[in-house]
Amino acid sequence: MPLWRMILRAANLVSFRLGGAGIGLVTQIVLARLLSKDDVGIVLRTMSAAALISLVMTAGYPALSITSLARFYALGSRSLVAAFHTAAWRDTFRISALMIVFVVWLIVFKPFNPGLNTALIFGTLIAPFSSLIRMTSATANSQRRFSLSYIADYLFRPGLLLVYLLLAFAFGLRHDLTTLLIVIIAITATVAIGQAIVLGEEAAPTWRRRPAHRFGKLLRHRALSLVIVAAVTIAFADVVTIIGGLFLPPDSVAAFGIAIRLAALAGFVTQSTQQMMLPDLAKALVKGQREAVQTVLLRVNLLSVAAILVCVFICIFFGPLILGIFGPEYAMAHWPLVLFMVSQLFRAAAGMNQYLLAIDGFQAHTASSCAFAVVVLVLGAALLAPSYGVMGMACAVVVSDIVWAGLLGVQAQRYTAFRGDILAVAQFRRGAP
Repeated sequence: MPLWRMILRAANLVSFRLGGAGIGLVTQIVLARLLSKDDVGIVLRTMSAAALISLVMTAGYPALSITSLARFYALGSRSLVAAFHTAAWRDTFRISALMIVFVVWLIVFKPFNPGLNTALIFGTLIAPFSSLIRMTSATANSQRRFSLSYIADYLFRPGLLLVYLLLAFAFGLRHDLTTLLIVIIAITATVAIGQAIVLGEEAAPTWRRRPAHRFGKLLRHRALSLVIVAAVTIAFADVVTIIGGLFLPPDSVAAFGIAIRLAALAGFVTQSTQQMMLPDLAKALVKGQREAVQTVLLRVNLLSVAAILVCVFICIFFGPLILGIFGPEYAMAHWPLVLFMVSQLFRAAAGMNQYLLAIDGFQAHTASSCAFAVVVLVLGAALLAPSYGVMGMACAVVVSDIVWAGLLGVQAQRYTAFRGDILAVAQFRRGAP
């Protein structure tokens, strides 16, 4: 793919996310008028809980489809594609049932505070529909149907919620937290089913034949190891929100949640660029085109790092103004927001190492790096958040991302034919004749 076309397509996809962010921004303002600050924090934790529960329910197959399924399409093997979908749906149903039982157990024994318990209940009700969105979006991405992959989740879902909130605000309807969460469930279900219908038959569960035993087992092993990988790479803002909710007082959760989501918005530039180029990377790897692989890696790194650097400087100088749109009480998160952006810079500089490891079958190694990074995050939060509040939580996030990026670089150097981080790619270019 030519560089100019890559930039245009990335800008197009990011525009979807920015449009969704604009909708989300207005939504937060309206929520602040309809709900208390504590209730806004519960809504954020509910969405994070739904994201993480649905991530486990899908058993890692959406993350696997971005690499393996893209490769199967590149090979033109319909039998491998069909076997992948069969294994994915079987395992998703099984693990979803186990996950629901586990969450119900947590809710019954109530080991958390009331706000987090509410988030778990409604997050579990939202999660099956979020799982369907994850599955269909990943399949559409593997087919290069990028608009279908992003529009439903990033524009339609927040757009419908905003329309509802504006109507409720305009007509002065009495509103409470429970009503809003029920509406979110209904909207998520509508978007999930609509996206699946547009995608077609590959979005539907299939039981017509079982995948070959060894092939299904191989897929399951790789997919499950990618659950923690997806949590760290795709849903890290949700992981941080849930962990922060354990150590921060209720009045800090809303400001903290807004700041980490703004940083995640910038991080979407990295995610969308990398996922958009994965089909091209898989094709170049299949054909053994070393120069083409390095070209893809270089372009992805330059575009991602440059975009995040711009975001860091914007937050340094205009962070209070941006946060002030949500309300004056959110301005306290200015420097934490800057640190969250710096953590996104380390993620961008890490490049595509996790995808290179996954394509070569080293998912377990990437999972170990991600798990270690989460442990570092939890320990850092436990040590810093009680004393330093949101700023301490932001420091824990930066340290966790540095550890994660460094471990991936070491693993890519050891196990794969390429390294996808910006240092390795730049070094290759300097050494090229």
